[in-house]
Amino acid sequence: MVAAGFVLAGLAEAVAMHRSTPGLLVFTACGALVLGVLALRRSRPLLPICVLAAFAVLGTTAQSVLWPDEGGGGGGVWIFALMYAAYSLGAHGRGRLVMLGGLLPLLVVVTIDLLTMSGWALVSGVLFVTTFAGVLPTTVGRLVRMRRDHLVSLEGERELIVREQQIQSKDAVLAERLRATERLQPALLDGLREIANRADAGADPAAIEHDARRLLSRTREEVVALTAPVHVPDPVVLPTGEYLLEARLQAQRWAVLAAGGIGAGLALESTTALPLTAPPWAAVVASAVLALPLALVWWRPVPALVATGCAAVAFSRLVAPLDGSLSGSAVTLLAAFAVGALCSRRTACIGLLLCWLGQLFGVGAADPFGEAVIILVCWLGGLAVHEANKLVEESRHNNRLLAGQESAARQRAVVDERLRLAREVHDQIGHSLTVVALQAGAARRMSTTEPQRAQEVMATIARAARDGLTAMTDGGATDVTALLDRTRAAGLRLSAELADLDAPEPLDPQTRELAYRIVQEGLTNVLRHARGADATVTVRRQADAVCVTLRNGTPTCAGANPGSGRGLTGLRERVLARGGELTWTSRSDGGFEVRALLPALALEQSGR
Repeated sequence: MVAAGFVLAGLAEAVAMHRSTPGLLVFTACGALVLGVLALRRSRPLLPICVLAAFAVLGTTAQSVLWPDEGGGGGGVWIFALMYAAYSLGAHGRGRLVMLGGLLPLLVVVTIDLLTMSGWALVSGVLFVTTFAGVLPTTVGRLVRMRRDHLVSLEGERELIVREQQIQSKDAVLAERLRATERLQPALLDGLREIANRADAGADPAAIEHDARRLLSRTREEVVALTAPVHVPDPVVLPTGEYLLEARLQAQRWAVLAAGGIGAGLALESTTALPLTAPPWAAVVASAVLALPLALVWWRPVPALVATGCAAVAFSRLVAPLDGSLSGSAVTLLAAFAVGALCSRRTACIGLLLCWLGQLFGVGAADPFGEAVIILVCWLGGLAVHEANKLVEESRHNNRLLAGQESAARQRAVVDERLRLAREVHDQIGHSLTVVALQAGAARRMSTTEPQRAQEVMATIARAARDGLTAMTDGGATDVTALLDRTRAAGLRLSAELADLDAPEPLDPQTRELAYRIVQEGLTNVLRHARGADATVTVRRQADAVCVTLRNGTPTCAGANPGSGRGLTGLRERVLARGGELTWTSRSDGGFEVRALLPALALEQSGR
């Protein structure tokens, strides 16, 4: 697109400049097509500048020979195209070939200006155009390239920091899991295993019921302990990196060198080429005074710019006119570049306006529009360097901030693991112990009247206890049908509609496990808090979602009491993290309803 823009601009310039000379119009229009080589500025950065330099020299020479009355000068579009190619060479080229960004424009301008200029005008013209069209764009491109390479190294550093934090977080999670297992093993897991063994051995149902309720109370204590508030240190907040300060410190020596060169050049130019209205010694002193603020542009860009503009006005009025001088133009271009590179965006815009006013009233401008375009280009070059510096400093600051959050990230990982363990204990052991306690109570009541039935219930107790152990040690329980069978064995009148759980497409493991946990939590709550109520479980597909609904009727047995809601609240957080929603409400008939809507991701889409 950029290359096409240059081609169109070249064609428009050819029509505007040479419409009265058909032959020259066709010649320059054909030459404008060569500007399309800029499309290769990234992949082949050396090719565009070489092609443009060669065609500029050949075109100017042919024009001066075939159409001498039209002059041998080229158009402004070609100058800007050469600048753009020089910038691209600095930004994308490698090695010593980058130096051609300054040498090739020098070749072009020498060839062109030798045909039309001589003396000091030739020297100043060659220096100005070479610096403006070659050296400065190439330097800016190189600076941007260096900043970009630095940014790549910072991104690599960020990846190392993130990888190290992930490793440390995993280590912290494993350590917390080990501590929790060591605490839960004798308290809950061994107790659940002992209940299963005693049920297989036909122990007293009353004793098993007592132990199950005792473990159930201990389970609640462990859940409360695991979900207790844990202090997570606040992330380390570092002050934002002052990238402008760093950029200004780096620019200090360059500003001093540039100011010295401009001061020396102005002194030489004013004593040899400019029409003086003051003694030569005064011109030398005035040149030093004019260049002095430029040496401080790294420290206070805008005040230095204002001081330089005032000095330029005084120099033009009292010593020699600066209009058309190489040094006067260099003052403005350096100031425009510096204010773009070393100021914030808003201040840089103000500085751009001041540069143009300084050029207009201080240095002078025979072509105000052309001078404004040149100043704008230099300002944009400085702005490109500014944005590259800003991006690098922000990336460096983010890396320091990320490294400072190491402790907080580890602690957050520990908290997340404790909450996960609390959910496991609440869902798996809590559900199993609830079934065991209820079944043991039933076996106790049937032990004298229905001993055979009591033995079957004891077998169910052993199976429920081992299922809880398996779920805690292996994890990932998703067999809803087995869960319903165990719950029915605990005495709950239960109906279910699960046809949509596996059809038409299987759910991904995470959604299926979450649906299992929702059903498990709902059934456990019915067993605990709605004794004697019947329940209904329904799983339905709705477009790209799965709707899990659990309803229970009015409790008919004594001892029904509302729950704390901690389990459902924890489930809601998991469902929300999955992108779904979970709601619960009391029904008008005295029952309760839990409804969840989960995103349905097909098994083959989940990548599992």
